[in-house]
Amino acid sequence: MPTCDAPTMSKGTIRLPASAITGGRVGTARIREQIASAARELADTTPTPLDAAMRSLAGAMAMSAPEVIAAWCTSPIERMQQLGRLTRGKQNKTETAYEDEVLKPQLHAGEILWYRFESIKLRLADRTFITIDFPVITAAGQLEFREVKGRWTDDARAKTKAAASQFPFRFIAIQRAGRHGWRTEDLTSRSW
Repeated sequence: MPTCDAPTMSKGTIRLPASAITGGRVGTARIREQIASAARELADTTPTPLDAAMRSLAGAMAMSAPEVIAAWCTSPIERMQQLGRLTRGKQNKTETAYEDEVLKPQLHAGEILWYRFESIKLRLADRTFITIDFPVITAAGQLEFREVKGRWTDDARAKTKAAASQFPFRFIAIQRAGRHGWRTEDLTSRSW
């Protein structure tokens, strides 16, 4: 509470000491100081470093129009595919899970004799190839090609079916079914 001899000013129904209002702690004086501070910063000509958001925006502004269109105008499926592309010979999470949950136990149990990740590349046509995820030799001595996908696209299914129609091997499409299961589909089109 202010003392009796201190001058007071009212802000609405609250009585405050005049020093609080004129000193900038309450009311219009504080706002006037903020405006003056912003004006001083705008008038200052010394360069200031950009923060991360401004740097990324400036980098985007330096791109050409086709680059901006390519970066911003992709469909959700294209963005998902761009995220999933890994370097050749490196497994994604789905392929690693399939190897750990299915192939290694089958190898240990003697159901398969051999497998290797992306070791065989098949030529389908001129400049069209498919690299099979897991070529597998079964205990019966047959060669199977197991293609593992998190989500089957039309292009991937068409290439796998084209390979199945051209080569005398068993082609199996594999996709995750729930957390602990796998859905398989035999794509072999002929009984070699």
